[in-house]
Amino acid sequence: WLQRFTLLKRLYAITFAVDNIPHSQRQILIFIRTILRAPRNTSGVIVEAGCFKGISSAKFSVAAALAGKEFVICDSFEGLPATDEPHDKGVFGRPISFDEGDYAASLDEVQSNIRRFGEIEVCSFVKGWFDNTLPQFNKPISAVYLDVDLVSSTKTCLKYFWPLLEPGGVIYSQDAHIPLVLELFDDRSFWCDELGCEEPPVVRNYGADLMLEVIKPA
Repeated sequence: WLQRFTLLKRLYAITFAVDNIPHSQRQILIFIRTILRAPRNTSGVIVEAGCFKGISSAKFSVAAALAGKEFVICDSFEGLPATDEPHDKGVFGRPISFDEGDYAASLDEVQSNIRRFGEIEVCSFVKGWFDNTLPQFNKPISAVYLDVDLVSSTKTCLKYFWPLLEPGGVIYSQDAHIPLVLELFDDRSFWCDELGCEEPPVVRNYGADLMLEVIKPA
């Protein structure tokens, strides 16, 4: 009980100390619950892809430290790549668009925020475009949190993270408000042809804090 209270206190302290946070506390708590439930007797790491300024990273690092897990943060640290994806409106009817360089924050800024608010001792960083860095990533994974915005980036993350995900491991996407991302998760040919598996059940039941959840079959 004391650990839970202390964790919540730290999470809310971070939220109140920072302006313009691009996530909800509920989204963070959903993934933190998954981190804390991850098996301790495996070497699976916790992964966040797309971290912006590292505020979500700081929160996740606190939970990873409690769970005794390494926390790996993957990002270009240069913002979004150039894209010609045809985004228009999100599932709630609000306009969405993405430009090259959106959500840029340097590695130094991210690390500074984690040092200030989180537990940088459990963190490692993978810097670069996903197409270049993820093919070399080879650590077993317990859970993944995606906040990458583009369907091309989501596809790359799924392509390389899914085979490394431990049975029973979970992938969440914070981008469930983006129609193209929803279509990808529901694309049976993507799962079958590119990942070599049956399309897994996709859960999307978090109301206004919509997230996608996919569990790898045991």
